[in-house]
Amino acid sequence: MKVLHLDMDSKNEFPDGCVLTQGTFDGIHLGHARLLESVIERGRELRLPSVLLTFKPHPAKVLRPSRRIPLLTLGEERIPILEKFGLDYVALFEFNTELAILQPEDYVRRILVGKFGIKAIVVGYNHTFGRKREGNGAFLEKVKNEYGFEVTIQQPVMFENEPVHSSRVRSDMFDGNFGSAVTMLDRPYRISGTVVRGRGVGRQLGYPTINVRAHKDKLIPKFGVYAARVRINGDWFPGMMYISEDRSIFDLEVSIFDFQGDLYDRYVDVDVVARTRDGIRFDSNEELAAQIATDEQEIRGILSGK
Repeated sequence: MKVLHLDMDSKNEFPDGCVLTQGTFDGIHLGHARLLESVIERGRELRLPSVLLTFKPHPAKVLRPSRRIPLLTLGEERIPILEKFGLDYVALFEFNTELAILQPEDYVRRILVGKFGIKAIVVGYNHTFGRKREGNGAFLEKVKNEYGFEVTIQQPVMFENEPVHSSRVRSDMFDGNFGSAVTMLDRPYRISGTVVRGRGVGRQLGYPTINVRAHKDKLIPKFGVYAARVRINGDWFPGMMYISEDRSIFDLEVSIFDFQGDLYDRYVDVDVVARTRDGIRFDSNEELAAQIATDEQEIRGILSGK
């Protein structure tokens, strides 16, 4: 898979045409996976490269800069996930006000045809584009003959009788429905960040932890206890993760099983596998230590089976 960095001044990278899908693809969930599979399949049938056109930064950061939208996957986090699908190209297109104000037909003419030479496009049932999101699948159907491309509108992927989409995954993360969220993602939820100094409470209880500060735009799930794995020097170690309601110093802390060492200032990946319970307030450190021991036993069992 080749990654292209494009903008409004870029030339057409596909003079012979391509099969394309587009969108922000935050989370790269089961619905996104179906779109990518369709694009790759149609590309093979037409003997044309398959392309995902996505944007940097996230359009919301340009359109609503004062509003924070926590992201499931930060910009570059999407690349290693997308590599697993077998796409030929991912085009990271610079999103700016010039792009945002294009009328739908101008977007089709200047971007989809002018920059990508599309011969076929696959979009989701609820996909929108162009100024004020006035473009959609029906609009593409309307202009396809004039510009010489075919359109496929992908129907929703359903989970528990509702469509899978990024806002639903985010909502489940915030509400503590973590099992539902990772089912829709079809993988553990990764949070990466820098190990910072904390309060040292875990060490006092016999469970030293690493405290991780994630990127400010990364979605952090609801407070509570989680089963997780931490990547250190290329190896994955099981661990018990806690997210506090107070994230003023760090975003999460992990007691890493079967590991000893100084990780301060290191950048680590944490793959969150399951949520085991809400946070509980304890009257004493002894009660807390006893609960942590119970949590460890449960979490070791969960991670041994996954």
